[in-house]
Amino acid sequence: MTKADMTIADQRELAQFPATVISLALPVTVQSLISAAVNYADVLMLSHVGQDAMSAVSQANQITFVLTLFYLGLSTGVTILSAQYWGSRNSCAIGQTLGLAMKCSMTVSAVFFLAAEGIPGVLMRLYTPDAALIGYGVTYLRILGVGYLAMGMSQMLLSSMKSVEQTGVCAVISSGGLLLNIGLNAIVIFILFPDNGEMAVAGTAVATVIARAAEAISCWIWMKTRNPVPWSLRWLKRGEPRLKSDFWHCTWKVQLNYLIWGGALSASAALVGYVSSDMVSANAVASSVRNLVIVGCTGMSTAGGILLGKYLGAGRLALAKQAGDRLRLWSILLGAAAGAVILVLRPVCLKFANLNEDASELLSIMLLICSVYCIGKSFNSTMVGGIFCAGGDTWFGLVCDTVGMWCVILPLAYLCAFRWQLPPKWIYLVLCLDEFVKMPFVALHYSKYKWLNNLTRKTDEEECTS
Repeated sequence: MTKADMTIADQRELAQFPATVISLALPVTVQSLISAAVNYADVLMLSHVGQDAMSAVSQANQITFVLTLFYLGLSTGVTILSAQYWGSRNSCAIGQTLGLAMKCSMTVSAVFFLAAEGIPGVLMRLYTPDAALIGYGVTYLRILGVGYLAMGMSQMLLSSMKSVEQTGVCAVISSGGLLLNIGLNAIVIFILFPDNGEMAVAGTAVATVIARAAEAISCWIWMKTRNPVPWSLRWLKRGEPRLKSDFWHCTWKVQLNYLIWGGALSASAALVGYVSSDMVSANAVASSVRNLVIVGCTGMSTAGGILLGKYLGAGRLALAKQAGDRLRLWSILLGAAAGAVILVLRPVCLKFANLNEDASELLSIMLLICSVYCIGKSFNSTMVGGIFCAGGDTWFGLVCDTVGMWCVILPLAYLCAFRWQLPPKWIYLVLCLDEFVKMPFVALHYSKYKWLNNLTRKTDEEECTS
């Protein structure tokens, strides 16, 4: 399909596409920026309590990261279907999709809550053998587990709101929760328990739980009163069999993809934990900085996926193709810009990160590697997580991450760490090669345009109104 296949309305929409992407991406970017900044601020604040406290919270948060993978998979399923049904103006299907996802997310959250309360020591030993880190981590997880229940609700509500182009209010709600979190953390660390590592770690967990609860309550109020598709409890009980089938068809592959990808990252974190505590500390700072500067790419990927899903659901395939081609180019440019920002921030990070000499030297090298890594990350996340998912093309990402991470990167990193016993900087370099291993295959798959799919179908209006 070329521009010649587009209608006049499509051509007008394409001309407005950059401005529309920015209007949707900017709130997501601000939200992601605040989130990354809060994480980085937490790392810096805890480093003043002690390097062990900082490293322990970093490793304990790997459990939250694994839980987040389930949310990401379910959220992607919600976004894929809801964005397309938003294009066809079918609010019934949007509500039922949210209800399906909400039941699943709350079930998974309950499992993680019970694990954090019952076996926190076992969970921490997955990531570190250090007794001091395990002790801090157990304290942190037992409190943080309560917040998992609130997360199960808020993440699904936010994903549904984004899919109907309510990215601005999502940013306000999430950013408000994050700012509340960092404010409470500052009080705990610098005022209440500046010299007590265990109490400071416990306090940061309490702050996170309070922030998560505030976020969930705010989402619920907005969905009930102001959202274009108001939330109703009946969506938890109702759902057409065909829509359920479509939801699981869109969700199971991307859910498995996130678990495989996240499992690989979690395994990488465990590998780092067993190399040295200095590498754990340097990696905590480097990851926070990298996540901080990549937020623009994340915002564009989210906004692009929502708009492409809307176009596809409305049957405007020629417009979706042209918009996808633009997103592909922009992803590379934004990735390069993010890498340049890391190079600018590098001296500042080295100055203010309270690390010992060995960890600081390692952090300097890690930041250089991250500056290049951003290009591959931006391209792949936009293609796989944004464009491909918009049309329900979720199988490729699953295969790509399985082969790239588990068959290439992790075995090579294991050999570097435990067989060849290479220095930590080389191990980190290998762990960051995954995006460039996948990049040529992602580009080739995009050019086949298998993601140009309209997934919508008519729903039973009687089911919606009863």
